[in-house]
Amino acid sequence: APCFFLREGFFDKLTEIVSSELQTYNISMPLFSEIHWFAFIGILVHAIYLGSIFEVYFTSPIVSGMTAQSVRQQPPAKRLIFIVSDGLRADKLYEVSKANVSRAPYLRKIVENHGSWGVLHTRVPTESRPGHVALLAGFYEDVSAVTKGWKENPVQFDSIFNRSYHTWSWGSPDILPMFSKGASPHRVSTYMYPSEFEDFASGDASKLDTWVFDGVKEFFMEAKRNTSLSKEIKKSGTILFMHLLGVDTNGHAHKPYSKEYLDNIVSVDKGVERTVEMIEDFFEFDQKTAYIFTSDHGMTDWGSHGAGLNQETDCPIIAWGAGISKAIFATSKEYYDDGYSEKWHLSHIRRLDIMQADVTPLAASLIGIPIPVNSVGILPISYLNTSHSYLAECMLVNAKEIIAQFKIKMEQRSTNTLSIFYRQFRQLKGDTADNWIYNLTRLYDEGRYADVVSSSRTLAYLGIEGLHYYHNYDRPFLSIMIAGGFIGWILYVILFTLKSCTNVDVFKIKGTGVMEKFSKIDFAFLVISLIVFVVIFVQRSPATHYIYVMIPSFFWSQILKQRRILFERIRNMGPGDILYILVLFLCIELLVISFFYRICLTIALAFLGIWPLTTNLIGRDKFLCGYWLIACFLVGLFPSLPVVGRTANYIYVYEAFFCLCFCNLIAAWIAVEQKLSTFPTESLLEIYFENRKPRTRTSLEDIGRSSNIKIIKIYFKF
Repeated sequence: APCFFLREGFFDKLTEIVSSELQTYNISMPLFSEIHWFAFIGILVHAIYLGSIFEVYFTSPIVSGMTAQSVRQQPPAKRLIFIVSDGLRADKLYEVSKANVSRAPYLRKIVENHGSWGVLHTRVPTESRPGHVALLAGFYEDVSAVTKGWKENPVQFDSIFNRSYHTWSWGSPDILPMFSKGASPHRVSTYMYPSEFEDFASGDASKLDTWVFDGVKEFFMEAKRNTSLSKEIKKSGTILFMHLLGVDTNGHAHKPYSKEYLDNIVSVDKGVERTVEMIEDFFEFDQKTAYIFTSDHGMTDWGSHGAGLNQETDCPIIAWGAGISKAIFATSKEYYDDGYSEKWHLSHIRRLDIMQADVTPLAASLIGIPIPVNSVGILPISYLNTSHSYLAECMLVNAKEIIAQFKIKMEQRSTNTLSIFYRQFRQLKGDTADNWIYNLTRLYDEGRYADVVSSSRTLAYLGIEGLHYYHNYDRPFLSIMIAGGFIGWILYVILFTLKSCTNVDVFKIKGTGVMEKFSKIDFAFLVISLIVFVVIFVQRSPATHYIYVMIPSFFWSQILKQRRILFERIRNMGPGDILYILVLFLCIELLVISFFYRICLTIALAFLGIWPLTTNLIGRDKFLCGYWLIACFLVGLFPSLPVVGRTANYIYVYEAFFCLCFCNLIAAWIAVEQKLSTFPTESLLEIYFENRKPRTRTSLEDIGRSSNIKIIKIYFKF
C-alpha cells in the first residue's frame, strides 16, 4: 500500500520538502531529523518482529519434572540391536529388479518370513539430527535447536540410551555425542571414526559402514576374551546402536540412483547379515535379541534432503527377533492407497506403517526399559508379539508417560495465567486425566486387556493434543499483537509519506493531531497499555511481551490522532488510484499463490517487465525500460521450467549462461551509451584522434568546419 503514495518519487522529494517546511517555520535542522527517526523506528520494528518468529514458533516443547514409567512384567527381549542407515530411501531398499531380485536379499528374507515391515513416516526438517531425536527420544525435533544449526539441543532431553542398562554405539561423530552428552554417567559408550573420514568427495563412502561393522566385530571378539565385558553385554536392558552414514554420503555425492548408492545398500545388507549371525552366535541363539533396522530420513533424486517430499519422508522400518510379530500374509487388500506394496512386490505381506516417534516406545517395550519422559510416540502394538497382559501394560505405561507431560504443561499454564483468562483443554479438564488413568488401571486389574489397549491409545492421543494446546497457548495473543503492530507500521508509513511527499496541507486539516503534544487518544492508549502490562507482569510473561504491546499502541495512537489526513487522501482518490491499488493487491496475491504454483512467478515477472511501459519512464529512458523488460522475461523463464529432476540437465545451465552474458552485454551497452551521451562532441573527437595511429595534427577547429564532421558525429553516435 505505501507504494501507491511513493509513485511520485519519495526519495527525490523527501529531503527537499522537509527542508523547505522547516525553513518556513524558522526551525533549524537538528542532528537527527524526522526522516532519521523514521528510518530508525522502521529498522527497530523489523528487527524486533524478526526476533519474534523465534518466540512464537521456535520455543522448546520439552518439559521436565515427570516421573519415568515402566512395565513390571518380564520383557520379551534382553537386548536390542538398533541399526540406522542414514539417508536410506524406502523404495531403494524394498524395490526389486525386473527379474524379481532384491538388492538387499537378507533384509528381504526377513520381511517375507521372520519379521514385520512398513514405511516409517518422518517429519520436516528431514535432517539427521531431528530424525535420530525422533527415533531415540520419541519427540519431533525441538525447533529451538535451529538456533544452534541442528547440532545440539538447547534443552536437555531423555532418550532410550539414558534409560537402558548400558548402550554401546558405533558411528558418526556428528550423531553419537548428542545422546551421550547429558546421559547418566558411564551408561553410554561411543566408538566414532574421525570426522575426516566423512569425505563427500570420496569415490565410495561405504567404507564408513564397513568401519562400523568391523568395530562391532572387534567388540564381540574382545567380549569373548574379557569376562567382565561379556557379563555386561548379557545383562537385560542393553542396547547396541549402529549408525551407518555411507548411504547418505554416497547419496549426496553421487545421487540415490547412482551405482555407488545402490551398491552401498548391498554392502549394508551383507554387513547386517554378518553382524546378526555373529551376535546370535555370541548369545548362543537364546532367542532374547530384538532387531530394528530403519533410517532417519530419505533423499531426493537430486541428492538433497530437509524438505517434505515423499522421497525424503518415506523411510524403511524392519523389525524382527524376540517380541516382534512374524510376517503375516495379507488376506485382504491393504488400506494403503499409495501403491508402494504392489510396486515392491510385497502386497502379499502385511504392511505396518508407523510414525518416526513411535519407534521409541516400541524399542523401550521390547527390552522393558522406561519410555523416555519426553516421548510423544504411540506404541505400535501390531509390531509386538507378546502376551495380552504385557501388551496392555505397555500401552497403559505409554499413556501415563504422555499424560505426565500434559499435567506438567497444564500446571505451568494455570500457574502463569490469571484465572479470568485461563481456558483449560476441553477434553481433559480438571481431574479427567487422573480419573481416566484410574479406570484404566481398574480394567487392567480385571483382565480386560483389549479395553485397556483401546482406551489407552485414545487417552494418549488426547494427551498429545493437550500438549499442543498448552504449548501454543500464547500464540493467538502474540499473533494479534504482532499483526496489529505490522498493520500499524504500514499505516504509519502512509501517514509519513502523505505529510512529506504530497500536497496535503496537514496544518489546514482540522484535528490532524500534528501539533498536539499529548491528546486524549494518547491517554487512552497509555491506560490500556498499563493495564495489559499489569496482566503480563502478574502472569510472569517474558519481557518481550511488553515490547509487543508497546509497538501497536504507539503506532495506532499516532494513526488515530492523524486519521483525518488519511481520510482526506482517500476522498481525493480517483478511479486511476483505485485501479493502481487493486493491481498492487493482485501482485501480492500472485506472490502468495506462487508458494503453491511456481508459474505465478512467471506471470508476476511478465507484468513487472511491462510496468515501466505504462509510465512516463519510457519517454525518459527507453534503453533502461527495454533492458528491464528483457531481464524480467528472462528471469521469468526459470519458474516455468521443470523442477529438479533425477538427471542433470546441462542444457538449462548453458541457457542460463548465455542469458547472463546477453544481459551483461546489454547492460554494458546501455552504460557506455549513457556515458558517451554526457561527453561533448569536441571531447570525443579529441579522444578519437589521440588514440589513432599515426597521430594526426589536424586541429579540432578545422575538423569542426570540414564537411566530414557529420560523418564523425555519426560514427561516435553509433
